[in-house]
Amino acid sequence: MNISEFTVNSRGEEVACWLVSPDPSRTSRNSSLLLNISATRDYAIHDPTQNHPTQPFLDAGHHVLTFDLPHHGDRIVKDSIEETPPGAANGNIRAMSKAFAAGSDPFEQFVSDGMAAIDACIERGIALNGKIVGYGVSRAAYCLLRLAAADPRVNAVAGPSPVTDWAVLPEFADHADPQRTVDLHIENWADQLADRAVYLCIGSQDDVVSTESCVRFAMKLFEVQRSILPEGTLLNRLHIVNTPSHSPGQYWRLDATRFLLEFCSRE
Repeated sequence: MNISEFTVNSRGEEVACWLVSPDPSRTSRNSSLLLNISATRDYAIHDPTQNHPTQPFLDAGHHVLTFDLPHHGDRIVKDSIEETPPGAANGNIRAMSKAFAAGSDPFEQFVSDGMAAIDACIERGIALNGKIVGYGVSRAAYCLLRLAAADPRVNAVAGPSPVTDWAVLPEFADHADPQRTVDLHIENWADQLADRAVYLCIGSQDDVVSTESCVRFAMKLFEVQRSILPEGTLLNRLHIVNTPSHSPGQYWRLDATRFLLEFCSRE
């Protein structure tokens, strides 16, 4: 696996990025760029429970870009993470909430990170076909949707079990102003996402990020798209799936990967 590391300056922070490239024999003028975002770049590339789209994209001749989420991995601010069990995300989410409450919006930070990282890839001659897509689960899905809403270069996002409403996560909502938290609902960016291809899947009883909230966002997005796109234009998918709680099964992670690969293969 060919991994090159570079840094970008994003809002005064030096953010480490990994660009994973396919075998040169597989690249072409049609090679696209996948942003595979997990909690950390190591998870996105090396963790078999999180890296589902990485190898399929490399095998198809595409590049893969990743970096740590704000307040995760190398970007954890000292003393900001409360003691939590190994692997638990609650401490990271609390740190994001506290930063948000203090006026340092981690989601705007992520948007800045993503735009700077994409700029750096384009400068390296990556994604010259104009196809840039994103994959992320849960909070990473939310962040990628925000990036796509802000940056028209991101054409498609696949988000299994996405956070759509931070108010339903007590580890975030308990530390932030209630009205400002409500304002973070991703449906507030439906207009900006109207011409993006969006894949959503969520368990029928996901009480962690709320099945109902995800469906509400999807229906709002469908409504907006139907009102402005040519009749019969179908960009999105919503799957309500029979998986327990908040864990999307491997089938659906791979289905999300297929959705993005199919998008990249379109003329």
